[in-house]
Amino acid sequence: MFRKKDAILLVTSYGTMALGVFLPQLADPLRYAPLIFVMVLLLLSFLAIDLRGLLSHAMKAPLATAGLLAVKTVLMPLAVFAFFHLLWPGYELAGLLVAGASTAVLAPFFANLFGADIVLTAGVVILSSLVLPFTLPPLVAALAGQAMEVGLMPMIRMLALMIFVPAFLGRACARWLPRTTEWLLGSSYPLSLVAVGVTNVGVFSRYSRFFLEQPGQALEAMLAGGVMVACLMILLSWACRRVVAELRATSLVCLLFPNYILILAFSCEFFGPREATFAATYSVPFFLQLLFLRKVAALGS
Repeated sequence: MFRKKDAILLVTSYGTMALGVFLPQLADPLRYAPLIFVMVLLLLSFLAIDLRGLLSHAMKAPLATAGLLAVKTVLMPLAVFAFFHLLWPGYELAGLLVAGASTAVLAPFFANLFGADIVLTAGVVILSSLVLPFTLPPLVAALAGQAMEVGLMPMIRMLALMIFVPAFLGRACARWLPRTTEWLLGSSYPLSLVAVGVTNVGVFSRYSRFFLEQPGQALEAMLAGGVMVACLMILLSWACRRVVAELRATSLVCLLFPNYILILAFSCEFFGPREATFAATYSVPFFLQLLFLRKVAALGS
């Protein structure tokens, strides 16, 4: 069952989406806010993390850590791109972007729900975020280069800006501004709600006309995201069926919860409404898979 805070997050997410679509004129000042507020979300995730401690923990299980990173950043986006390329070509780029995203900053919270290794999960969140600028843009350029007119270096620069700046500021704040850090950590939930809400309003107001004139496209994107989640859950659950319970739960959380909000802001800068819509509507299957994972994470334990 969802907790009260989770319900508030869902209401905030869907309410701000509707606000951006139906009242774009009120949201116009926020049209270019997603980039900033995605960085705020990442900064909050870096505040409470001791990077040296995470790395040392990850090194205790180097094969598991390297395996999760390889699947998350290379193998899974390749598989999703191939799936959509064969069966639903219009979403091959959108699927590649979301599947190739770093692990979501909410993943450690989900790890706690399923008995996963929280420290290793947080390590994969950070490590996948740090390598993302060097994995996702080359994959996009190599696989979808003919369908886009975006240079490789601009994508790398933007992802590096969105990830490395919050990482540096988060660690600097934790080291030199402990009282500010304590306040930010204590207020992380409402601050995260504001960041998610402003990001949604900014994105959906930008594409308001598209949603209103082509509502079927939004429903189709939601369906495509649901199909992608269902296929990945089945495939990864089967692949992890003989893994010990804690590592199985950790693997599923790290692989099945992408940072779609990061890709949402990224898509608004470099791609079109279809990619942004796919990333935005991914919030629906993103949370619904929690109900499925409660059962899968415990199998074989």
